[in-house]
Amino acid sequence: MEEEKYIGYIKYEGNLVEDGLMDARKQAQALLGFDSALRHFIGKRAPDFRNLDFEIPVRIRKGSWEALIPETVGGWVQGGLGIVATAYFTKAAQKMAEKDFSDFGITDLFKHAISAIQWFVRIGKHMGDTAIRSFENVQFLEGNTLVAIPNDSGEYLYVPKKMLDLYTSCNPKILEKIAENIEEGRELTIGTIVNGKVEEVAIYAEEKGIFCEEEAEPEEDVLFPELVHGDDVVLEGEVTRENKTSNSMGFKYEEHILTAYPESGSVVRYKPLLFLKCRLYGTVSRLDEKGSIAARRPKLYVSHLEPLESDREEDDLFR
Repeated sequence: MEEEKYIGYIKYEGNLVEDGLMDARKQAQALLGFDSALRHFIGKRAPDFRNLDFEIPVRIRKGSWEALIPETVGGWVQGGLGIVATAYFTKAAQKMAEKDFSDFGITDLFKHAISAIQWFVRIGKHMGDTAIRSFENVQFLEGNTLVAIPNDSGEYLYVPKKMLDLYTSCNPKILEKIAENIEEGRELTIGTIVNGKVEEVAIYAEEKGIFCEEEAEPEEDVLFPELVHGDDVVLEGEVTRENKTSNSMGFKYEEHILTAYPESGSVVRYKPLLFLKCRLYGTVSRLDEKGSIAARRPKLYVSHLEPLESDREEDDLFR
């Protein structure tokens, strides 16, 4: 029996899924999230598909936890839609020249969609925040078909213009469902297979916050009542994220994530301290949305962050 071939996949790897097992709800969430993202990008390339109820075949494979799209996906979709799909692609074939649909077909739609998901991940990781939609100091190359976009570190990522357009027009949390399953011991990989060549992009636990909100923690009556509004404090914890848009960072203190803001300037200067243990010098705020000093969860206004990691050379960078 000939081995089935695939065009792409999502995969969770790590010691939590070595036997190919994962919680049923997490599996369902991963498949629904993958399905939703595929349909979004397919609809962008072929708008008529947005209103069609078609099936997406997926095969689950053990070893890690993989959901694979077979090369035969075109037959599945066209078979399910019957004359509707045939009529659509006959019409599309007549418009190949004006729509740039050379070698257009159902399988190509899926390949394009999986590639768009990969580029969404690459750009999100490069920028550190999927909510960023405006890019400064870009460079246009190869007849404006390729765009070089810089991040806060001055590094450039070279992105096909069509993929950048898709990125800027979609929901910043489009991969939230599949990213929520990521944790230490379970990383996510999105792969494409073209002419036998595999190309992968991964999201690791420390990058999870780029693609989904951090898990909400149950509210206590008052979290850390010893942190009193207006007090100057020195706390030890870990910087878990930084958000350029809100000019804030996450600070993990005694297993809780507190929102912290620089007292002055941009949070970008603290980016080298991401995922490091640090000593935070700052002021506690208990102001709530109404302006009362009644917030259950404190916020921190940071005057200084001191890294405690011994393997970094930036120990005095933010003094």
